[in-house]
Amino acid sequence: MSILVVEVLSEGIIFGADRNITYTDVNGSTTQGTSRSKVFKWPAERFLFGFVGAATVGGLPMDEWLDSIKDEFASKTSLEEIAQKIHQKIQLQRAEDEGINPAKGLIIHLGGFERRNDIWLPFVWHISNAYKLGKFGYLPDFRKTFVCSEAFWNWAKPYEIDPSEVRRILRVMEKQFNPCWFHQGIDLYTFNALESAIKSTFKLLCQQHPEHEIPTTIEEWAKHIRMQILMYGAYFEAFRPEGQRYVGGSGDIVFTPWPE
Repeated sequence: MSILVVEVLSEGIIFGADRNITYTDVNGSTTQGTSRSKVFKWPAERFLFGFVGAATVGGLPMDEWLDSIKDEFASKTSLEEIAQKIHQKIQLQRAEDEGINPAKGLIIHLGGFERRNDIWLPFVWHISNAYKLGKFGYLPDFRKTFVCSEAFWNWAKPYEIDPSEVRRILRVMEKQFNPCWFHQGIDLYTFNALESAIKSTFKLLCQQHPEHEIPTTIEEWAKHIRMQILMYGAYFEAFRPEGQRYVGGSGDIVFTPWPE
């Protein structure tokens, strides 16, 4: 696994991820020799796709596999319909790819906006075969069966957020430098601790430094997500030996603005 960062903001939705791809040889040794994107605008410009974990599907890198099935999604405008269909295809293809071998972890997020009752609302769908999250990260409980669920409104449910107020609530969270986020990847405890420290630092800079302001555009927030990914890659570069630098290779950012 690498690292995938998703943030839902009053300005839009942002996906960011590092580029390292890890390969495991027959002896169990790992190497990171290839750099590929793990976040895309797919299957259309207004929808976002991001993943961590198994980077090959149907014998192809994830981006090439997605491109090979893109035409099947050309007429679909519902993010839920897209998520459910990709869930089915991933389930079948990974089962074929793995055969009798143990399942490898794969976590996918799909994000975008849909108009409900004349209001544009954000949705983030979660597709995963990782069944247990421990204190420090995902436990090795990866199964052949994938689950598919909507993550953003599940996050919002305990707060009893009315859909008409969701954008205003997100704006208040941003003023506190605490946007709504979802993190997936390796050693989440370490990433979350480092990410929290960076956000606290920038919050202090915004309060006390004349050249720093709390972001007000999606482009500005995207820079902060890039900073988090680069920071985590630097952590692996500094503290992990070659072959165990699972995160790195710079980073990619994609976003979709909140429709007006």
